[in-house]
Amino acid sequence: MNNRYITICFGNFLIAAIMGLLLRFLYIHPIDSMNFKFLIHGHSHVAMLGWVYLSIQVFIVKWYLKNNDEKKYKRLFWITQLSIIGMLFSFPFQGYAIVSICFSTLHIFCSYTLAYYSLKEIKTDTPANKFMRLAIYFMILSTIGVWCLGPTVVKLGKSSVYYQLAIQFFLHFQFNGWFLIAVLSLLFKNLNIQENNFTKNIYPLVIVTVILTYAFPVSWHLKYSWLYWVNSVGVTFQLIMFYYLFIILKRPLLESFKKRFAVIKNLYRFAIISFTFKVLLQALTLIPMIAFQVHLYRNLVIGFIHLIMLGVISCLLFANFHHLNKITKESYFKKGVYLFIIGIFSTEALLFAQGTLFMLKTEGAIPNYYLLLFLASLILVIGLVNLNISITPSRNPSLKKILKK
Repeated sequence: MNNRYITICFGNFLIAAIMGLLLRFLYIHPIDSMNFKFLIHGHSHVAMLGWVYLSIQVFIVKWYLKNNDEKKYKRLFWITQLSIIGMLFSFPFQGYAIVSICFSTLHIFCSYTLAYYSLKEIKTDTPANKFMRLAIYFMILSTIGVWCLGPTVVKLGKSSVYYQLAIQFFLHFQFNGWFLIAVLSLLFKNLNIQENNFTKNIYPLVIVTVILTYAFPVSWHLKYSWLYWVNSVGVTFQLIMFYYLFIILKRPLLESFKKRFAVIKNLYRFAIISFTFKVLLQALTLIPMIAFQVHLYRNLVIGFIHLIMLGVISCLLFANFHHLNKITKESYFKKGVYLFIIGIFSTEALLFAQGTLFMLKTEGAIPNYYLLLFLASLILVIGLVNLNISITPSRNPSLKKILKK
């Protein structure tokens, strides 16, 4: 695999993180010439599509496809990256408008092309293949939300409930369907998980869980009591799924840890802890008071999204990139990972602490909250700088020979 692809994925992540750092800074020192909402659009699209999506695409091509026609995969990668660059330079300046919409549409067609190539070749029913196919189906499903945005804006306007539901549809099935299931597939592939009763049973549980828990974001906008019960069933299935996942992964992970560097073990551990916390947070929505109030506090919503995006998905992607033997500077990788984890832990602690204080209706806020959040985010960005340095070509010829072997 060409190192340029990995460099671009890491670079996209660093750019998205710097944009996120700027968003934190704007809370401390607002800049009138910058549109906060437009910058959020740019940050989220580059992070989701430039880092997570493109990284998963790299792994699909490397681990799941036959590569008989390498040129078409290279072409697809560069067209996809072109769409991301277009979104990077259009969203922060105009938000959702003709240029950004064109590049977003280009990315959707690139994702359909990737889906076509993948579903055509990923045939055998290993757990990893089954889950990657499922992830791709959810990716395709999520784009229905994007296609609904245009007609909804024209007929009902951006203030419409259905506009928000379309956005939530896209985000829910991207994060909980496409991204999470894809990195789970990569984990199965890496650990060589074989088919057994638990893998057979967990497959339908994942499908039901992802579909039913969409009721939770829907309940933020449509006040029907039955949505609470639909989400509760989905959350209950997720708890069963989590138990099965623990049984499936426990022994292979422990065996794998015997051969791994300490930094990789800690990436896996942090991802597992983050995923456990994610499941427990969703389990709290079984309590009606929390279910009906949690979305009112932006700190909690942002914290939950970042928990999945950074704590689970990104940590697993970094571990898998290390598995490819493309890290040329281990010391920078190690330093970068630990700074990244410290940054995630610090920002998550602040977001959830502040959100919980607001939800409990306590007086006041955390002193210097926005400054602390900015500094914690800065640690995360410094970690990503080190991770980017870790994949730059080494000047040590002997190391290059070792890596080639």
